[in-house]
Amino acid sequence: MGMEGGASMIHGVLLLVSMLGVQADRPATEELRAEVRRLVRQLDSPQLERRDAAEAALLQLGPAVLDLLPEETDRTPAEVRQRLARVRQKLQQSASDAAADASTVTLDARSTPLSVVLAAFEQQSGNSIVDYRRRFGQPTTDTELKIDFERTPFWPALDRVLDQAGLTVYPFAERRAIGVVSKVGGKQTARFGRACYSGPLRFEATGIVARRDLLEQDGRSLIVTVEAAWEPRLRAIILLQRMADVTAVDRSGRPLPVADPQAQLETSPSGAASAVKLNLAFAPPSDDVRQIASLKGKLIATLPGRTETFRFRNLSAAKNVKHRIAGVTVTLEQVRKTNHKAAAETWEARIRVRFDDAGDALESHRTWIFDNAAFLEGPDGKPVSYGSYETTAQGENEVGVAFSFTVEGPIDRYSFVYKTPGSIITHGFDYELKDIPLP
Repeated sequence: MGMEGGASMIHGVLLLVSMLGVQADRPATEELRAEVRRLVRQLDSPQLERRDAAEAALLQLGPAVLDLLPEETDRTPAEVRQRLARVRQKLQQSASDAAADASTVTLDARSTPLSVVLAAFEQQSGNSIVDYRRRFGQPTTDTELKIDFERTPFWPALDRVLDQAGLTVYPFAERRAIGVVSKVGGKQTARFGRACYSGPLRFEATGIVARRDLLEQDGRSLIVTVEAAWEPRLRAIILLQRMADVTAVDRSGRPLPVADPQAQLETSPSGAASAVKLNLAFAPPSDDVRQIASLKGKLIATLPGRTETFRFRNLSAAKNVKHRIAGVTVTLEQVRKTNHKAAAETWEARIRVRFDDAGDALESHRTWIFDNAAFLEGPDGKPVSYGSYETTAQGENEVGVAFSFTVEGPIDRYSFVYKTPGSIITHGFDYELKDIPLP
């Protein structure tokens, strides 16, 4: 098969992807399994064009085939092993980076209870949604809803559901989740149509304050508060708003300049936070300006990619064992016994986590990476939590951590498991808010 044959193969794969609606989180169909087996066999073709075409076709199928790729063995031909490694690495990177895209919801519901709808949202998006109404003494009516979503981005879909159910978001959820409560007194406006959606983020103007400082000659200021919320399945690492990226105009198209174009608003959200308030300072407009017709900005967000799981066995003999998934390499440097107890032993597992490009995410004052899950797993599958940890190294793209575990029995009965994002993504999210009335 020449180049024409290779192009024909890729066209066929594109048709298969289109017909199957392949997604990483959907069960593989038998057609997809068969196609992967055929393409893997073709990686060993005597013709270079066919080998190249098969590799390109596997990549075209997307992350859905990751779990279908065969493990390399001693019997796997060298070139097939290399090509499979390339395919696996690229698809892992693609899957990791896609975690920072907006999740979507597909749901056709006719007279469906709110609880069922919210459960479907959780299952499809990976975002936890908690009903706080009972906690605040509000009626917990399971309103029947009529909705029709086809791969609708999460935030606009949720806003429509909450509006129909007479609910809104409670901003102080105790874990990384979206809390929902009843609207108080029916005075709150609809959520949908009030916000701007950009990827996994939702932007909304929540307040505006005009101030006059009597101690300054020109002490007037205008502060517009914009809430930036992200899907709680994500753990925002850094959010940066450069005021040079913010513009606003009134209804006549006249610009409203920011107070300080050199200013930068930066935050590193912690804990259960899934939203921040951005206080955007503008120079005071003239008295005849009654409304900001358009406010545009770009929020630069550093977000984690998909969480990947690294598992290490044969711990007593482990020495600088490296595992790589997507854009991160985890090295188990060693597992050593530190002291003895009457019925148990204490072991220290030392690891290094290195990202291809962490940006500013590993600066010394960032602590998010120490929230990554790390545990020993026994033969019964139950996790053993670490008692303490300490940082052993920290650089631009790398961090070293030592975990201390107390266990009973031989250490080789256990596996060491570490979970971390497969990549760190920094991306600018554009937003535009319209028709903001001035006080």
